[in-house]
Amino acid sequence: MSPASEKFLADIRSADAEVRFAAWGRAGDADPEVIPSLGKLLVAEQPGVRKAADESLKRIVHGVGKQPGGARRAAVVQQLIALTADGQAGWTRTMALRHLSLIGGNETVPAAAKLLRNVELQEEAVFCLERIPGPASTQAIVSALPDVGDAFKPRLLAALGHRKAEEATDICAGAMESPNVEIVLAGLKSTARIGKKPSVNIKAPNYESLTGWQRIEYTDSALRYADEQVRRGNNVDALRYYVDFLNRPEEHLQCAAIVGLSKTGSPEAAGLIFTKLKSPNNTVRITARKAWAAMAKV
Repeated sequence: MSPASEKFLADIRSADAEVRFAAWGRAGDADPEVIPSLGKLLVAEQPGVRKAADESLKRIVHGVGKQPGGARRAAVVQQLIALTADGQAGWTRTMALRHLSLIGGNETVPAAAKLLRNVELQEEAVFCLERIPGPASTQAIVSALPDVGDAFKPRLLAALGHRKAEEATDICAGAMESPNVEIVLAGLKSTARIGKKPSVNIKAPNYESLTGWQRIEYTDSALRYADEQVRRGNNVDALRYYVDFLNRPEEHLQCAAIVGLSKTGSPEAAGLIFTKLKSPNNTVRITARKAWAAMAKV
């Protein structure tokens, strides 16, 4: 290790708060070789030293985060990956994954993917992978699904949805075959977020068996999916969902269906909206009239 790095780390370990503060202020220029030592200091006995190490890592990561590539960024990433290895403290591994979620690329995927099976670190690992673009991280999440417990499967499915990973559409839709209702709803939500029509059939859960909150999740996702089908020009599938909600007693679901139908601009949609022009519910009736008028102008 260079003398400059040794001096920097000595200042980070200093009992003098002013010295530590000055050290982490210049951390952005520190050599990446200090990262292993900073990782150990994240769990130092002295709170002030822990703070200085934490702030130093943030500044190092922030500094290379401005660079789309380069040798320094690659070196920082490799040092952080090493901090995720077995034998490192749990908090050190956690912070390494969080920093890698900001600057990591494909080289980070194997290390993070391995930790998807680690109960203590799997949430941090999927958060990291969720933010790394490209098919490698998507495949890592998909590959872990059969290996993790049912309690964590919804989180992996959510990550695929957040990534809008179209290549995982059938995986998310297939999750709706699970006997576990939380997995079913997670699969539905992810399918809706992705928006692509699956090549497999979507098996909707039994609405009547859902709790109040689960019904909200179901209706929100189903309407999101229907709206996305309209955007993609798949009015046929969208109409099936809108018709279902149009026949529900809840006024807000009827109104949502009317608004969605109006966006299709189809004769079938116009006919369905027409049936609500004289609805006994004032809110539904007003919404239908506005939608009808808007469609007439198109």
